[in-house]
Formats: sequence, structure tokens, C-alpha cells
Amino acid sequence: MKGRSQPSVKIFSGDVVDAVDITFSYNGKTETRHFGGSGGNPHEIVLAEDEHLVGMAGEVANYHGLVVVGKLGFTTNKKTYGPFGNTGGTPFSLPITAGKISGFFGRGGQFIDAIGVYLEP
Repeated sequence: MKGRSQPSVKIFSGDVVDAVDITFSYNGKTETRHFGGSGGNPHEIVLAEDEHLVGMAGEVANYHGLVVVGKLGFTTNKKTYGPFGNTGGTPFSLPITAGKISGFFGRGGQFIDAIGVYLEP
């Protein structure tokens, strides 16, 4: 989208991924969207000017009878962040060979249940 900056990400995790904050600027206005619960320790991913997100990976786990994101990490064109969370399960990964992550969507209650990304060239 024109006028939009790349997002920054803060992941809150303990045993699993409790929540994710996405902060972005659009036409000069900065917004933060919170998904998930209120627990976990914060881990902020601050990207350099020439750095962008090019991958996401983690594990989906059964945690106290709930299917949640147990581990989550991101890859940029410069380095890897995470994984955050400590509960293993079924691995997933989204390596991006062309373009970059420009936004996120997901579902969360007390924990993050699902997460996906928007891509741009």
C-alpha cells in the first residue's frame, strides 16, 4: 500500500506464544494492533532501514487442551529472530523466495491460535 511503512513486531511468549503486537505507519499515522492475551515476556523485533521480513516459522502445539502457536520466529534478509515460545509440536514454515512480508493477520484468545502474512513484491 502506498504510504505504508514496514511493520514492526513484538512477540509475548512464555511456554507458548501468548500475544503479538504489530506496529505500522500509514500516511504518517502510527498504529499498534494487539492479538492474543495479556501474558508472556516481550520480545521486540526492531528492523534496520534496509531490513525486511522474508520468512516465518514455528510450531503448532496442544497446550492445556488448546491448539495454539507454541513457537514462532521470523527471518529477515539479514538475520533470524527467535524462536519465541517453548512448547514444541507440529512445525510450519513460510520461506519467501520473492518479495517480503508487508502485514499480518491472525486469531487469538488467551494465546495465539493462528497467524498468517500478507506479501508484497
